[in-house]
Amino acid sequence: MTRQREAVMQAVLESPRHMTADEIFEAARARLPGISRATVYRNLGLMERDGQVRRVRTADAPDRFDKTLSPHEHIRCPRCGEFQDVRLGDLRALLEARLGRPVGSYELNVSALCDVCMRAGEREEQTHG
Repeated sequence: MTRQREAVMQAVLESPRHMTADEIFEAARARLPGISRATVYRNLGLMERDGQVRRVRTADAPDRFDKTLSPHEHIRCPRCGEFQDVRLGDLRALLEARLGRPVGSYELNVSALCDVCMRAGEREEQTHG
């Protein structure tokens, strides 16, 4: 593994969040100051292809990268934009039963307030209530 790819992988693995490519670039650059944005983007593409990271696509925000490769879904907070992993049981089996055919893959991003924003909203309601 090249030093550049190792820096990108470490940035992804060490983050508790689902980072954007630009955030990964900044974290990798802190480890390897000479790394370029193009190198980070290229390595993320290769890592996705090789099954080392999972790209999480959204329609209205930059893609995020996930180190958790086991089957799971995501919750995206509409207020702060954070992503969280969530497991909704055997959703693939449910989809296959409903569709009547095998499901190769699927992506599910649920829009719901994260715990932090939900608590902040509750505090606002108590203050203004």
